[in-house]
Amino acid sequence: VRRLRALLDINVALGAIGDVRRLLDAILRTTTDVLRCEAASILLFEPRENVLRFVAATGDPEGALKAIRVPLRDSLAGTIYRENRPLLAVDLDLDDRHFAEPSAATGLVPHTLLGVPMRIDGQPIGVLEAINPREAFDAVDAEMLLIVSSQAAVALQRARQAEALERTQRRLADLDRVKSDFMAVASHELRTPLAVLCGFGEILREEVPPELVEHAQELVTAARGMESIVETLEEMSQLDAGRTPIVSEPLSLHDVIETAWLGIERPVTVALPEQPVHVVGERRRLSLAFRHLVENADRFTPPDGEVRIEAEADGTEAHIRVKDTGCGIEPQDLERIFEAFTQAEAPLRRTTEGL
Repeated sequence: VRRLRALLDINVALGAIGDVRRLLDAILRTTTDVLRCEAASILLFEPRENVLRFVAATGDPEGALKAIRVPLRDSLAGTIYRENRPLLAVDLDLDDRHFAEPSAATGLVPHTLLGVPMRIDGQPIGVLEAINPREAFDAVDAEMLLIVSSQAAVALQRARQAEALERTQRRLADLDRVKSDFMAVASHELRTPLAVLCGFGEILREEVPPELVEHAQELVTAARGMESIVETLEEMSQLDAGRTPIVSEPLSLHDVIETAWLGIERPVTVALPEQPVHVVGERRRLSLAFRHLVENADRFTPPDGEVRIEAEADGTEAHIRVKDTGCGIEPQDLERIFEAFTQAEAPLRRTTEGL
């Protein structure tokens, strides 16, 4: 009854412990308690080196065993792992498979060893060992150790996955900060040279001979396009960093929408309500958002296609639609279109400009 209660306790505990270190300690304590033995150890398979590696062991507070690599051949633990079955060795002094290096590192002298594979879906991921029983190990002990190892394998894998996920999330957060900082620096540093390009480009357009006016205009147009990109980068970096609060005010939706197609050469069909629609929002950012939608529609619509802006009031809401007869977006890409800088085309192979 005592041993069965210990198994029940470890089942409950392993489901509640999320920290890998505490989890390993709980597995070792339960193993030595249930099997009434002197020590226990946990080894996990290391695929890169094709060896077993100690992750926890009784009597190893300094972690000396973690530097030891146990071979899959010529070792008891390796035999248990390779053959995926329990193994009982009653006299290690006479067993050629006994790997003596761990004993030298901890000072623990093993005489008898019972080991079982730690399995996930029937496949071994490591080995759980019990060493030096107070009495002889028997078949019940092997069954008990298999139960502990099965529970431990699932709990350990879950805890390690949770830690790996947490590390990945921290890394992603760091990368996101780097991206935001880069956008802020890039947009700041590009503003001055772009202002020079725009200013001198407009002067050149007025001063050059007629046959060069078109080239000067292309310079100004390219510089203005870069200004738009820089403005977007700066806006994204400020929003990501939360440095610029959104300042809302009452405004006419008609006034905001009417600026959205400025600079678009094709005719844009606009259908707005006869009565002004008033909303609360930030004029500059709303204008920027609508302008990007219209520019995107224009960019992916052939010259003979149509771009249309519609707006309507619906109770307490205003609905604005930007429609086009262009190529559209594949269904698998629709879930991603509101992620920053996401595009359907591969970045290095795309045929259109813009962010």
